[in-house]
Amino acid sequence: MLPQVDRAAIQTDEGNIFSVARPGRHHDVIREIRESGYKGAVGGERQGFVLSDGRFVTRKEALQVAIETKQVEYYMCHAPMVGLFSEDIW
Repeated sequence: MLPQVDRAAIQTDEGNIFSVARPGRHHDVIREIRESGYKGAVGGERQGFVLSDGRFVTRKEALQVAIETKQVEYYMCHAPMVGLFSEDIW
């Protein structure tokens, strides 16, 4: 069975991954990161998702996974050129 997109997540410059369970959004992850004291960048390629196998993937990688596992249809996504958004999937 292929892994599926499971949680909105952000990976810090140090490689730490913060995530929230669905239907959590990236702004929820940002709040959690800031509350933990992290002051680094949280945008761009740092934003992505954790797959059901525990791997962190970028928004673009997550979109490919979600399409392959039939979690979403490409034409239904908000900004497929950017990648997957939590709003696209839950």
